[in-house]
Amino acid sequence: MQNKRSRISYKNRKLKSNPQEQWNIVENTHEPIIEKQIFDKVQKMVIVQKYNRSEKKHKFLLDGLLICYECKHKIGVRTRKNGKLDMVCNNYRRNSKLGLCTSHGFSYEALEKHILQYIKNLFLAIDSKKIELNIRNKRTKQDYEKILKQKQTEINLIKDNIDRMYVDKLNGKVSEEMYERLFNKLMKEIQQKEKEYNELKSKKEDTSQDDSKEIEKVIKEFLKLEKPTPEMMKVIINKIEIHQDKQLDIVFNFKKLNNLI
Repeated sequence: MQNKRSRISYKNRKLKSNPQEQWNIVENTHEPIIEKQIFDKVQKMVIVQKYNRSEKKHKFLLDGLLICYECKHKIGVRTRKNGKLDMVCNNYRRNSKLGLCTSHGFSYEALEKHILQYIKNLFLAIDSKKIELNIRNKRTKQDYEKILKQKQTEINLIKDNIDRMYVDKLNGKVSEEMYERLFNKLMKEIQQKEKEYNELKSKKEDTSQDDSKEIEKVIKEFLKLEKPTPEMMKVIINKIEIHQDKQLDIVFNFKKLNNLI
């Protein structure tokens, strides 16, 4: 990090602090003490902890995770006069007269109970191996790299054939009608092979991002707790989208858990 401080003038040797926007920050210039992936996860936990130490009078287990499916705004939790907790779409609360959304005023207690029971059942099934988490594709990352290279070679060959065919058309060796027919056929082959290429590439990325061990650690920690904490819920869940008809979409922070839904 450079330019954090500068001299007042060439005649004055005293230093003054520069505004942060004038700092020169160059990343990845030194070997990290810890891996960036671990560092990022620690930072996420710090943010979560700061969030839960805020000045809110009431803290709920699913604070910050509830999203309105219809308008994508946050859903808040409020206490009724009778002491019951219910939810309300913040967009609706602020703009109820404009009809931009609906209240989504469902029971928070019922939602929290349902979410906890669902996650507990899912984690118990994974922990007891009734649901297999470590389903791996038989192909390795290296296998996919070879297949992708072969697929790219096939695409390049077809493109070369189109180029040669065009030259033959210019030289009068291939008629315009024949060129158009073969060109359309070869373009369809390219589109199909490019689709296959992208699908293989996606599968290759899945093999390199296997978070099974991390999920298993989180599951064991969750099942140990008598009462889960908001911090733990934010590690497990990315968001919970609530539909107007009370349907729920749980989006986990782990791709493999989302695949099990």
